[in-house]
Amino acid sequence: MKKKITIITIICIFIIGIISYIIWDNRTVSTITLDINPSIEINLNRKEKVKSIIALNDDAKDIITDIKGKTLDESLKIITNNVITKGYIDDKQVTVLLYAKGNIDNKSLQDKVNKNFTEKEIAIDIIVINNVTEEDIKLAKKYNITPAKASYINSITKENNNIDYKSLINKPVKELNETKNTGNYCEEGYILEGDFCLKEIDRKPAINGMVCPEGYYDYNDKCYEETRSEEGNKLLCRDEFTINGTKCTRTIRIDAEPSKYQCPKGEAKTKSELGLTNANSGDANEILCVDYSNATHPVSPCEANDGTEYTISGGKCYWHRAPVIPGGCPGKIQVGGECWDDASGIYICVGYRDGKQYNSRDEYCEHSIKYLNPVVSEYKCPENHKLNGTKCEKEEVEDAWLERICPANYTLVNNDRCINYNKTSNKKDGYICNQENSRLKGNTCIIYKMIEAKH
Repeated sequence: MKKKITIITIICIFIIGIISYIIWDNRTVSTITLDINPSIEINLNRKEKVKSIIALNDDAKDIITDIKGKTLDESLKIITNNVITKGYIDDKQVTVLLYAKGNIDNKSLQDKVNKNFTEKEIAIDIIVINNVTEEDIKLAKKYNITPAKASYINSITKENNNIDYKSLINKPVKELNETKNTGNYCEEGYILEGDFCLKEIDRKPAINGMVCPEGYYDYNDKCYEETRSEEGNKLLCRDEFTINGTKCTRTIRIDAEPSKYQCPKGEAKTKSELGLTNANSGDANEILCVDYSNATHPVSPCEANDGTEYTISGGKCYWHRAPVIPGGCPGKIQVGGECWDDASGIYICVGYRDGKQYNSRDEYCEHSIKYLNPVVSEYKCPENHKLNGTKCEKEEVEDAWLERICPANYTLVNNDRCINYNKTSNKKDGYICNQENSRLKGNTCIIYKMIEAKH
């Protein structure tokens, strides 16, 4: 009996060992995420066979198939074919964001991804994310993107703090890469193309026309053989920027705004305050120095002593005498058998502008005031600017980018195409778009609204 129990125990241990080994051998030991615009996650076991593939966004659902149990090489080939046939690659170029963790060789993985696209004559840029932070993982969960994409967007927004993180989450990797290299970006709903943002507004059938054959580029209405440009070693900046290490810098200068004036004599007043111009006129805020040292106050007509006709009755001053008429003194007051205007609230500047009237003694008679030119003693600048003399300065910094270079016998045009002037071709029948701001896709013209990119 004991012998039977021992045999059964040994068999159970053996079976448990086999099951444990199978589970151990098939556990996930590495995870790969690929972002193009479709974003997918591939989980591999110890033998680099696919344990699972997960679509991380809606576009990815369109390209994944059941590849469970297949090798990594087989899986990458299937995924590459699906990305191409489903139309996620434009102009035979693709940018891939690659991140891997676990028991996998990064260099070998990059070579495999690169090989699958180049064999299909697709030029590829691979951006490798070496590690992600806890912050990246939290953002990835919040916005339903891969940690690698969260990390890459984080790097862009930290270098360009004017760009909103949320505006980039649905952008394809190719556009994110262009934003990182140039600082140009578009708001949600637009796609970046160089210095412009495009938004699809309509689609129309393309018309038959003459086009350049595959592998040739239409430049100045001729077809030249083309190839893709590559990154060189020289860093470049936009016009007006200066290269400084790996950054491009420039100083923006604007006139500083006067904030304080100094008068050689008197006090600073605006023309509007002095009543020299209308408050809504263009020169209303022009500053003058007002010297009141020789100023006089306006006086009552009864105090003028300049020949002004007046009379005083009951402690009040009257002026502008007129005879009494049959109707009495309409609009006037009868004093001493004559008609007079009540001047008790009226003040005048004697001998100036035919007796200019004032409403109170607190105003000055202008003929005795001198207006002088003030000197600016202090200036102010907008926020984030530094005052330098009479100028406000602001430093702008952006990443430099690598120049694009071409192979021998090819010339760079439009900053991204390499054409060979010695290899030309005739145009052939095809599809063309004649609408402004349109792009051909298949036999359809996609028409875009175009605005200048933000920076």
